Amino acid sequence: MKSRGFFYNLFSNWPAKVLSLAAAVIIFLFYRMNTMDERFFGIPLHVELPSGFAVSADYPKSVRVTLRGEGKKIYPILEEDIVAYADLRKHKSEGLYKIPVRITKKGTAAGVESLEIKVEPEEIKFTLEKIIQKRVKVVPILRGVPAHGYELTQFTVRPSMIMVQGPRTHIESIKQISTSEISLTGRIKDFTSIIRLKSSDPYVHFVDEDRVEFHASIEKAVILKTFADVDIISIDLQSGLTLAKNLPKGSIKVQGPQLLIESLKPGQFGLTVDCSEVREAGSTTLAVKPEVPDGVIVLSYEPESVVLDFVRVNNVNAADEINRGGIKRQ
Repeated sequence: MKSRGFFYNLFSNWPAKVLSLAAAVIIFLFYRMNTMDERFFGIPLHVELPSGFAVSADYPKSVRVTLRGEGKKIYPILEEDIVAYADLRKHKSEGLYKIPVRITKKGTAAGVESLEIKVEPEEIKFTLEKIIQKRVKVVPILRGVPAHGYELTQFTVRPSMIMVQGPRTHIESIKQISTSEISLTGRIKDFTSIIRLKSSDPYVHFVDEDRVEFHASIEKAVILKTFADVDIISIDLQSGLTLAKNLPKGSIKVQGPQLLIESLKPGQFGLTVDCSEVREAGSTTLAVKPEVPDGVIVLSYEPESVVLDFVRVNNVNAADEINRGGIKRQ
């Protein structure tokens, strides 16, 4: 009878008792929530990939982690003891996959009880592609110019081709690899440098090496220049003969080192006519020859010949008077 009375009292008016119990649980949970602390920080995301595959599109490299628990337990936890990772190893073909972010605990976090861990984002999309290799051309990036009067005549890059690897679509689209900038500014002689390669695509990696040898040949710049209004001078004219009229002006087109050409004056160039074979008065066609400083090459000149009219003079004084006018040089 006593046992029956006990169960009767226990289950009598049970709705009210259930509500009271639920209220007590809720109050307890609210109490626990109000007495628990939260801690937030970001940690790197580790991605585990199947062999021979790579991720080919951007994805979050870190995730936000929320630790919830008693303050004295969560604040001593080191951030590096919470590890976030996404595991794609079971996928063996190219495609877009939505992968959950998993959390593991180690070190200071391993033995902490009543520790709630929340990670954001909870899932991440990854584009998975096969890894391929390809040999591409190396293109040097040149900046500046050599010193005034000098020029880059040729250069070589060794090796001229480099092996790269990465996700399929990235490697298929790449045509060449550039070097870091190579300065030519102020150069006056040949030089050799070891230059680092630079990829504009973070998904493209170098297989063997990431540097090349660059050799440049720097030489004196050669320019062309035409000197106009060059005097034509007669030489070795026989005594008793003179020119009937003044000689015309000519021009000379030359080639030579830029610094030398720029230092020369028009008066250092001349055209001459050898009159030593002329014995009598009259008209004669004579060849014109250029006179230029050493180190200069004559490409062309005008005129190449002239028709000169020679006349006799009655005395040497009259001839000298004409010569002082710049017509003839003995």
